[in-house]
Formats: sequence, structure tokens, C-alpha cells
Amino acid sequence: MTQNAMPNLTEDEKKTLSVLAFLFFRLGMEDRARRFYETIAELSAPGTPDFRFAKAGLSAAALEAGDAETALREVREALAGGPLSSRDATLHWLRSRALWALGREEEARAARETFLSMRGDALSALEEDAPKVQ
Repeated sequence: MTQNAMPNLTEDEKKTLSVLAFLFFRLGMEDRARRFYETIAELSAPGTPDFRFAKAGLSAAALEAGDAETALREVREALAGGPLSSRDATLHWLRSRALWALGREEEARAARETFLSMRGDALSALEEDAPKVQ
């Protein structure tokens, strides 16, 4: 079925698929989560938040399964969709994890730095509110 032949989902239906995918992932049921993430990606246009969410989920599931190559491929597809917002910083964190697992440490460090710079304000606020360990 082509992208144009895909049914349009309501926001509630999209949210339901997203919640189910996330719950299956958190319950350690990566194969089921992967099927939901794949469905979301197929029903979403590349570059949209739904598409990025699905590809991030597929990347995380692949990392959990020990498949860093697939994880890297999925996150690259998510990153290729155009300008990113600070909400998409996690894609660089996933990219860093996949690169590290592949032994590409310099690239992994660069991806981690991109993640940290994109999340800078949010992380600074969290660090300020965090209790100090002595």
C-alpha cells in the first residue's frame, strides 16, 4: 500500500497507537512495540513529529535488541526529515548510543555533544533543581 493509499487516522487513534507502542517497549516487548512503531511510521509523512517518534521508537527497540546497525539506520531516517526542534534532541542521544555500540566513539561523542547542546536549557534547569551530592 502506498503512502497516499494509507488511511487517515484521527488524533485519538494516533495517540492510542503511540501509547501502545511505548507501553509494549517499556514492558520489554520490543517485537510488539516495533510493529506498532512501524505502523505509525507507515501512516506518517517523513519529517513529521509522528514519523520521528516512530523512527525513534524503532531505533530504541533495535538498541534494546542489540542491533546497533538497524538503530542507526532508523535514527538517520528520522534526522533526514528537515529542521529539528529541541524536542528532537533525543534522536541525537539515540544516534550516540548506536554509534558507541558500533565502536565509533568519536562520532558517538559528537552526537552526544549535539544532544547536550540542543537540550542545554532544559538540562541546566534540571541541574539547578537537583539536590547536590556531597
